[in-house]
Amino acid sequence: MRLYIIRHGDPDYEKDSLTELGKKEAEALADYLPRLGLTHLYTSPLGRARETSMPSAKKLGLPVSVLPWARELTGVYYDIEGFGRAAPFTLPGEVSYALQPVPRYEGWKDQKYFDDPRFAALIREMEEGSDALLKDHGYERQGALYRVNRPSDDRVAVFCHQGLGTSWLAHLLNFPYQAAWAGLWQACSSITTVSMERRSGQYAIPRMIGMSETPHIDLAELEINERGLAQNIVG
Repeated sequence: MRLYIIRHGDPDYEKDSLTELGKKEAEALADYLPRLGLTHLYTSPLGRARETSMPSAKKLGLPVSVLPWARELTGVYYDIEGFGRAAPFTLPGEVSYALQPVPRYEGWKDQKYFDDPRFAALIREMEEGSDALLKDHGYERQGALYRVNRPSDDRVAVFCHQGLGTSWLAHLLNFPYQAAWAGLWQACSSITTVSMERRSGQYAIPRMIGMSETPHIDLAELEINERGLAQNIVG
């Protein structure tokens, strides 16, 4: 099985839709995705992700199923001195890594800036949703491993969001969440590929084999969209 985590195109966050640039990115994505041999399409329930999925669904002739847990992880914010307002998944890395103990896979929900139970509930919903989706495609999570209940050649694309996508990768790959939020990023309409690698008949391990790839942007002669990536401060 291969899982393709696709970030939505350039967003109009206020309207929860795509900008004109975002629509061009979605069309470029639709022109490219037939090369991947996709068998299943899923989307976040939010408008900007659903709108990104529509041209691809039409081009591929596949239905799109909505995953309620794949929406963006918004609703919890902290005021960070010197940086302003931030969601946990947009917290500057220099703030995350100043915490003691350093970010870790276990216990992160007790640390400053990550301790709102509402955010922990969103992450738990994402984890449970991810586990259910992979189980539907033959892979049942057991600790850090996935038992192979049904070997699958499915190729699954999920249209979602930057915060959700990096969080999902942390869950799949067993990264500390804060490390994923501080160190990973996905360009608008980019494709991140995870292979369910099997070296035995019993278990599979998710392996990321491509991160934030945008071949469709090059083919369409568009510019890579760095929306959501903080720019370096020159002083």
